[in-house]
Amino acid sequence: MKISLDFIGSNAFEKDAWKRRALPLAMVVTGAFALLLLALLSVATSNTELFDNYFIWLYAANVIVGICLTLVILTLVIVIAIRWRKGRFGTRLVAKLAMIFALVGVVPGLILYGVSLQFVSRSIETWFDVQVESALDAGLELGRVTLRVAQEEILAEGNYIAEQIVQVPSGATSEQVGAMVMKIRNQFGIQEVSLFNAQRNLILTSESRPKKYLPAPTPDVVTEAFKKKGITSIEQIEVDGGQRAYRVRAIVPIVRKKQISGKSGASSEVEDKYFLQLVRFIPSPLAKNIVAVESAYSDYQEKSLGRTGLRKMFVGTLTLTLFFALFVAVTLALILGRQLARPLLMLLKGTQAVAQGDLSPKPELDTGDELGMLTRQFNVMTRQLADTRTSLQESKAFLETVLGNLTAGVCIFDKNFNMVSSNAGADRIFSQDLTKMDGRPLGDSPSLIEFDKAIKEGFATLKLSVGEDDSQPPLAKNKLAPVWQKQIQLHSTNEFENEPGVTLFIRGTELTADLRMVVFDDITDVVSAQRSIAWSEVARRLAHEIKNPLTPIQLSAERLQHKLAGKLSPEQEEMMNRSTETIIGQVQAMKEMVNDFRDFAKTPSPQLKAVSINTLTQEILGLYEGSPIKTRLDSRCPNIMGDSTQLRQIIHNLLQNAQDATLEGTHQSEPVEIKTELVPYGESHGVPQNAVRLTISDSGSGFPAKILARAFEPYVTTKSKGTGLGLAVVKKIVDDHGAKIEIRNRMQADEVIGAQVSILFMNLAKEAA
Repeated sequence: MKISLDFIGSNAFEKDAWKRRALPLAMVVTGAFALLLLALLSVATSNTELFDNYFIWLYAANVIVGICLTLVILTLVIVIAIRWRKGRFGTRLVAKLAMIFALVGVVPGLILYGVSLQFVSRSIETWFDVQVESALDAGLELGRVTLRVAQEEILAEGNYIAEQIVQVPSGATSEQVGAMVMKIRNQFGIQEVSLFNAQRNLILTSESRPKKYLPAPTPDVVTEAFKKKGITSIEQIEVDGGQRAYRVRAIVPIVRKKQISGKSGASSEVEDKYFLQLVRFIPSPLAKNIVAVESAYSDYQEKSLGRTGLRKMFVGTLTLTLFFALFVAVTLALILGRQLARPLLMLLKGTQAVAQGDLSPKPELDTGDELGMLTRQFNVMTRQLADTRTSLQESKAFLETVLGNLTAGVCIFDKNFNMVSSNAGADRIFSQDLTKMDGRPLGDSPSLIEFDKAIKEGFATLKLSVGEDDSQPPLAKNKLAPVWQKQIQLHSTNEFENEPGVTLFIRGTELTADLRMVVFDDITDVVSAQRSIAWSEVARRLAHEIKNPLTPIQLSAERLQHKLAGKLSPEQEEMMNRSTETIIGQVQAMKEMVNDFRDFAKTPSPQLKAVSINTLTQEILGLYEGSPIKTRLDSRCPNIMGDSTQLRQIIHNLLQNAQDATLEGTHQSEPVEIKTELVPYGESHGVPQNAVRLTISDSGSGFPAKILARAFEPYVTTKSKGTGLGLAVVKKIVDDHGAKIEIRNRMQADEVIGAQVSILFMNLAKEAA
């Protein structure tokens, strides 16, 4: 113990020698006394005489030693705390070791303490079993009830005899009364019946032996019997052999009324008072059982009084053992702390040096054990760290060179969309130095407001699915959309410049919870080339395939309306006019659309206005009356910003494709379904963000995998007579509206049961947004 206390207290107690030795001496004395007391307690709990004679002294010594152990432990803790507060190097390590050893000693000790405490308590309680005590109580109560029943019986029998005596005629002799009483006594099995007058003089008794009858009770008892109309008592007596027995005595009052003639000839009524004394002995076996139960109950109660002291002694012994275990654990921690501290403190200094960037070799400690090996391995680790740092620096330089020469732009943002870093490709695309935007949002630059808005919308909808896919589990959905992508056009900030701006293809993902990465490239030239090629071919085919029949269709509808005018009922004529106007309007719209497609130099731009997608859908469905179409329109859907003509073209195209696919499939009786719904996808500055989803589903044979991957490209089709431009036109219109479109096969288990096209409109009207 001196080793540990010198390690802890050599600096804390250097002023006086006695102060340095006080704590070790106290620890030695307290530990020795605790061991001695534990030995005495072990002997006392097994020696009943020693336990009874020295219980108070042992219990007091137990408490005192426990307090001393607690004070020693607290003193050690305070010494460590003082050194910790003064910042002594190595104190934290010693404190941690002390805490670990204390936990190792106390936690198992507490478990054993709890189990032992429960075991001791239950063992003592088993010695004084509750069932035994309950049985004794029940036996005692049974004896009391038996005696009480005997009292009630003899009192009832006495009242009966008294009633019979009262009914005896006044002229009857005492012999006649005695004969009647004896007869009744024999019937009831009463051992002794005696009749006394009010002066307690014996009139008659069933006891044949003179002077052997039970004497009359005291006048107070007689008075109480007349007042209560009969009393009983249980008397304990001794019989031959010194055994105890019980007898039941009953005192029953008798009042007889008789007529007495006076001197004047008038008669008066007077009362003659007597009382019966009945005696019955409790049967000897029952009396023995009652006496035995009372004796056993008394002995049990006397012995059970000592169990509290026994339990206290056991609990005190266990508690003292627990404190002694904690004392030994802390002492061992301090003894071993010095041996463990030296190599660990050396490692601590080396770790501090490494944290400051010093990776030079450190001194090694040869202790011949794992701690010495740890110091050697530490130097190996520092050499590896130095090599790794050099390699990382080279890799960083190489990565910066690669990013700097990429044509694509790369930007890193924090969770608040403030710029963290960017590459030279981003500077070239935006024609400005983005390093000036570090720590700031891109929206601070007027030319980057659109780009900033686009990336925020992209990350807001990162986990938002465009269409429903109930055939896939939720985990699969999350894995399918870890990256968002979109195409945007940055318009020129110069109002006198006719150039449409830069078209960017952007992909974004979350690197960590606080970092987001965006990769984008300038695809302006690619988009222009694709538009020129696609729409030139579209215009050629539309001029030939669509425009030529439009005029005959319109003329036929007008001629039909003219011929049937005045020949139909008002309702039919109204329906005819409405249908004709719809045909004429749709033909005119198709003419305008074809004329726009023929404009090779410029693709038609949507004229965005507030449009109700539900109303537009209902108008279009009027053209499909009689067709098997199922509608599910969400009344909560707000207005969107869109071109009604182009949106009508989209819905027409998709409905026609769905009907054609259903007719070619195996479930031709199934209706085409068109559905709208409101889709929330988060909040922005406390305002809920919503989108509108339009879904059209068919029951056809679906798309082959090679077609599904290129469904929106021109001339890709599964129809024998199709041109393959329908979905390409739809995709272009959807992109122009800032919406998203997705196409997939509808699955039921592993079977394709149709196709589904979903369009997600993000650009809502201002009053809805």
